[in-house]
Amino acid sequence: MTQSDLASKLFVSRTLISKWENGVIYPSAENMRKLADLMKVDVNSLLSEEETKMIVLDNNSKNFSLAQKIIYALSIILISCGITLLIVGFVFPSDLTRPEDLYNSVNTVTVICILMKVFGAILAFIGASVFALKFFIDRILRKK
Repeated sequence: MTQSDLASKLFVSRTLISKWENGVIYPSAENMRKLADLMKVDVNSLLSEEETKMIVLDNNSKNFSLAQKIIYALSIILISCGITLLIVGFVFPSDLTRPEDLYNSVNTVTVICILMKVFGAILAFIGASVFALKFFIDRILRKK
């Protein structure tokens, strides 16, 4: 059976079949099942034990990288929100009191600006801490 024949029966490209044959990439679980059905063999007989372990490890690393992306994205969102709150808190005129108005020494806008600065600093710190912690954990795990 040629690569083109096999590709048409599995509904994949001929170049994908070539990559499978050369060990560049491995078939997905569904394609592996289809290939085993087509060849009338057990799925386990298609790959060596070493190749099976590599596929399992590769699938685990893909799931791990998705979790990494989510954590990095959340930390960047936290940092962005924190910095935005800090900028708005510092740029907005926080002291809108009139000197002759003794009763209104601290107005609502001043309190809001202070809260924006505090929450902005907290969010930015948490986001940066999560990002740095995840970055160093990933570095340590890659070295193992």
